Amino acid sequence: MLLFSLLLNATLVIGLYIKHKLTLSGSIAAFILGFIVLGYGHPLFYILMMFFLFSSLLINKVILRFIPNIKAPQKDHEPRRWINVFANGSLLGVASLLYVWLPSSWVIALGIISMAASTADTWASEIGSCSLQTPWTLIKRQPIQTGLSGGVTWLGLYASLFGSMFISALSLPSIIQIFGFNVLSLGLFALFTLAGFGGSLVDSILGELFQAKFENASHEIVEVLHHSTDKLVSGVTWMDNHMVNFLSNVITISIFTPLFQTIIR
Repeated sequence: MLLFSLLLNATLVIGLYIKHKLTLSGSIAAFILGFIVLGYGHPLFYILMMFFLFSSLLINKVILRFIPNIKAPQKDHEPRRWINVFANGSLLGVASLLYVWLPSSWVIALGIISMAASTADTWASEIGSCSLQTPWTLIKRQPIQTGLSGGVTWLGLYASLFGSMFISALSLPSIIQIFGFNVLSLGLFALFTLAGFGGSLVDSILGELFQAKFENASHEIVEVLHHSTDKLVSGVTWMDNHMVNFLSNVITISIFTPLFQTIIR
């Protein structure tokens, strides 16, 4: 299995690198993560990771064509770096390693919740940024510049919910295999959907309250410090989007994994 994982992930990563979807550092990180997840984790983990990866890559080209009354994406993404892989997939890697020593339902739930939150947030960002509506913040209820972290739109919220629901749907056969086809399994489907959606909301709140935003010389608000003259106007200097993604995943897992344990008792 480890040899198969090695060959499959090497082939996949090389293809994405050639297509300029990953940088060199991103390719190395993605290979390591894919090798761990497929080689050591529950089989479901790799399925969810692949769905997350390819849905985020194809969302602008495929999914958005079926949504009416939206604006076209402004630009393609830059190739993903190692930090992107770490922020969205590191906890799935942790769950995969845990599964080697503790192949239990709560470890499986940890992996599902992590991917549900990452997918929900990615769908919210990708699809929500194409909304014709002006984004607003969840806590202060103020309009915010499109593209800045912390802003939400109704389109983005719906996208977040559906992204989380897709992850839960992909997980449902495994849930039924463990617990049977009953009310409990349907309840867990709802819990995982809520977890992913909730994780996206946590991400938006962290982005609004704590992510660093700077004002540059042109008086534009940006989230990346480019020049020493850029002035911090809100948030914490070291809190960038990657840190927000990682922390929102940690918080979501910390809340919903204990809920899962409580429900199955």
